[in-house]
Amino acid sequence: MRMYALKSLEAGKFEIREDDETLTVPAVITKEGVYDYDGMLVYEPAEEIEGATLTAQNAWIVENHPAEVILTKAEDIKGTVAKAVFEEDRIKADLTFYKNRCSPQYLNDIKKGKIKSVSIGFFWEPEPRKGEFNGKHYDYVMRGIFIDHVAVGSWTGRCSYPLCGIGIDGKLKGANPYPNEHSCRLRDPETLDIVGSGERKHNDKTYRVIFGKPKGEKDAGSVEQAYRYPVETWSETEARKHCQAHGGSFEPATKEEGGSLKGEKEEEGEREKLHEAAKRREEKYGIKFREGKGNLTPPKDYPQNEDDYADPVNYAYPLVPEDRCKNALARWSQFREEYTQPERNIIYERIVRRALRYGITVQYNPELSEAKALPENVKKQLDGYESADALIARIKALSNQLRTA
Repeated sequence: MRMYALKSLEAGKFEIREDDETLTVPAVITKEGVYDYDGMLVYEPAEEIEGATLTAQNAWIVENHPAEVILTKAEDIKGTVAKAVFEEDRIKADLTFYKNRCSPQYLNDIKKGKIKSVSIGFFWEPEPRKGEFNGKHYDYVMRGIFIDHVAVGSWTGRCSYPLCGIGIDGKLKGANPYPNEHSCRLRDPETLDIVGSGERKHNDKTYRVIFGKPKGEKDAGSVEQAYRYPVETWSETEARKHCQAHGGSFEPATKEEGGSLKGEKEEEGEREKLHEAAKRREEKYGIKFREGKGNLTPPKDYPQNEDDYADPVNYAYPLVPEDRCKNALARWSQFREEYTQPERNIIYERIVRRALRYGITVQYNPELSEAKALPENVKKQLDGYESADALIARIKALSNQLRTA
């Protein structure tokens, strides 16, 4: 079964080239590893990444992943991918932004490190096969990767620094402070080979742990090298206290040159409000907000009313105008795997109800659990659905015919 997915990568370094028309940032856009796709543990092998390199070349860059899954609107294009090459276990490329298609704020945020993540939208096929890679278990192997587009934004990526992101030298430096991220150094990075990172929680706040192995000791276990605290959720005081409790050396997030504390506080407050609004939508609709994939606000040039989305929590899969609803219905089998079964029931019903309002013919598929979960009054309006009452009536009619024959 052909599948569609998004994988986000967080930038670790900014090396920028600029002229009057373009802004270019080198990046690692994907890397071998095991990734969690909404509960599916999937191994993305190097040989498949190498095969996908051609599809990365000249892929379009967007600011946000299209609500319609694939890129369909020219006005969403912000730039293009160039010089895509496979090296060792990753695809490196230049991300070139067209200044006449990007807002000054967007370009400025890239320069200053506020926007530091890269996320690929791609198609793939799952091969059921269990195994381990670098000590991580997986249940599927990713095959047939085809990159559709590359989004560049401010989310936290699946493959985060220091393993992935902007800065194509691929050298792992350990943790130093970056804009919007406090740092807690536990060990000197020069004594370790950085091998990965993971997430933990403290008082319901997520922070990242960077791991390394002592240099020259292949059989040694991993140790914690540093902690990272996003300023969106961690104040400097909270991060410093946590760091000191673990015996680390704390460095606050670097301040932007000419930046104002008031402006930072205002931005932080606005982000907090948007996340609170997403939480309320979660409770209202029974769908989880997908950090790094969902939209906190309706995308530009798409419906601004949450009721006009199949997934109103993430502002994904618009249902207006009619052709977008048709597209959501037609592509349901491709993006349903992003959700849990209870979420599928909710989202599919929203698509079907809106389609019926438009007068679109909807075929009943008894193999879909979410189709069987539809209310009876909705199922009766679907082509190919025979209600229990209708089935009983037909059986009775056949029985009467047999008795009178």
